[in-house]
Amino acid sequence: MFDDIQNFHDKIIKETFSKPALAKEYFRQFLPEKLKELIDIESMTIENGSYLSDDMREYFADLLFKFKLKHTGEKLVISLLFEHKANPDKHVLIQIGHYIFSQWVKELRNKQKIIPIVPMIYYQGKKEWEVPKITNLFNAYPEEILKYLPTFDYIFFAINTLTKQQLDEVTDVMLMIALAGHNPNMDLVSLIKKLKDIKSLKRIDESDRNFIKHIFVYKLWTSKTNKKEVLSLVKSLPTPLNHDIMSTYDAIKKEGKLEGKLEGKLEGKLEGKLEGKLGLKGNLKQNWK
Repeated sequence: MFDDIQNFHDKIIKETFSKPALAKEYFRQFLPEKLKELIDIESMTIENGSYLSDDMREYFADLLFKFKLKHTGEKLVISLLFEHKANPDKHVLIQIGHYIFSQWVKELRNKQKIIPIVPMIYYQGKKEWEVPKITNLFNAYPEEILKYLPTFDYIFFAINTLTKQQLDEVTDVMLMIALAGHNPNMDLVSLIKKLKDIKSLKRIDESDRNFIKHIFVYKLWTSKTNKKEVLSLVKSLPTPLNHDIMSTYDAIKKEGKLEGKLEGKLEGKLEGKLEGKLGLKGNLKQNWK
């Protein structure tokens, strides 16, 4: 069950940040100010492929974004890493160090110019997590030894710490919906209320409606909720969004795969037959891996 849920986490994050406009807006909102002063966000390109070796895939999924520096034109990669662990892992920086140095070794072997990699940890868990420094792993050793250890900085974004004020300050409607959907502390009812509050939903196009529908499916699958309250709120949303979500809800209910979970029981999995109704190709569970 955990692997299936993790595949949904990865799929919805990748679907979100594979949209260039959403990715750029996210970086405008959440990159450190000093880093934003150096890079040209409009120059961003989403890189195909991954820096992950087979032994790192159990820890992370990743997305790569390449930027140009404003004054020199030099390139920089920001790697968005999705932590796979159910519980915070104190060794995460060792894994990220392995990730970065493995890529540089690969570039050197291929006689390529090595490019700086800024790691950004995108954490979706519910538990609080303060990522320790590498030196914290060796507290029994004196400073004279610790100074020889390889250390590096990173960007840490814990979606569960995103406040209502921070979310309200996000000006891009679809990014606001995505972040609300990713947040494990925001249940489906709260997400629907957030959709209702956004007046510009009446102007979203079909692609955006499909994305919202996928967020809705994701929330159905990962949270408990009250069916009657959900139905009442969905019906109050603008048309045609309410019709999209209701048809998705009805399809899931008809399949009966989520019925137990919507009643507060952890049973059933999303499978197969929803593909046509949701606009997804192939088996739903496999397609979202």
